[in-house]
Amino acid sequence: MIGKSAAGGRRQTLGMLSVAAGVSVFSFQDAIVKGMSGDFPVHQIVFVRSLVAFPVLLVATIAEARGWPAFGRLGLHLLRGLLMYVAFTAYYLAIAQLQIAETVALFFVAPLLVAALSGPVLGERVTLRSWIAIAIGAAGMLVILRPGVGALDPALFLPLFAALAYALSVLCGRRLGQSQTGAQMALSATVVYILASAAMALALAGRPPAAGADASVRFLLDPWAWASAKDLGLMAACGAISASAFFLLGQGYRMAEANRAAPFEYASLPWSILWGYLFFGNLPDLPTVLGALVIVYGGLYALRLHAGVWPHKAALVVLSDEDEA
Repeated sequence: MIGKSAAGGRRQTLGMLSVAAGVSVFSFQDAIVKGMSGDFPVHQIVFVRSLVAFPVLLVATIAEARGWPAFGRLGLHLLRGLLMYVAFTAYYLAIAQLQIAETVALFFVAPLLVAALSGPVLGERVTLRSWIAIAIGAAGMLVILRPGVGALDPALFLPLFAALAYALSVLCGRRLGQSQTGAQMALSATVVYILASAAMALALAGRPPAAGADASVRFLLDPWAWASAKDLGLMAACGAISASAFFLLGQGYRMAEANRAAPFEYASLPWSILWGYLFFGNLPDLPTVLGALVIVYGGLYALRLHAGVWPHKAALVVLSDEDEA
């Protein structure tokens, strides 16, 4: 019994560390995308990143299913993929304009939105504790936004919009998770990313940004540009980073209980501050740090909810393609 208990404890610890490693790896992608946002449009980066991730995820899906998997509920796969693509695009448009830490902090309202939406969307019981957690997160969000104090940058609403789209994709994933594996959902989302980014490139062709447009608008409307070997390598690195992070997160949530592992997803916040300082010379101001801590506290408070209210997989991860298994 003691041996089994010790082995179980080690498994839990490894799972929690794996989740922390997964979000830490993901955070480096933020720095790469921000660094490239002045030279390439977001849909070009997403297209190349997804092409690189596709064969890795395809092999993983076939290996998991021991053969070609049977995809069901294709409409829900498509809806989830589109929601994740919208979330991904909005998140990185925000990063082009804002500090990485500021964007990550505001995006952390996503798990609180999952808790709020689980009632009306999934018919689950949302307790008073969950509404308290949501109110705490909303207070932290207001601390960061500081409405009424100076001009409010419209880009600040992009990570909130991304969080909403991502929360809805998590709820779709919970439905899909009843019959589809995490690898299948990751693969289908990647296919949607490829198709949606190509469609966006065609739809926006010939519509350059106006002179003086802010960084997020330019990141959306800039035309595709010829990429050097170095630039293609960085875009490909984003695909490799995503595939590695998905693996670490999947392993982490298989080894550790979700309520123990999920708080380790907040490990991405100090990394976002570090990358912002090292690569861009940015440090978040005091209100942003305080607001982020309040949002994190609200998320940790929400994790104490009963299992039926909180998602069983990576609800906090920044734009993970593998919410539920």
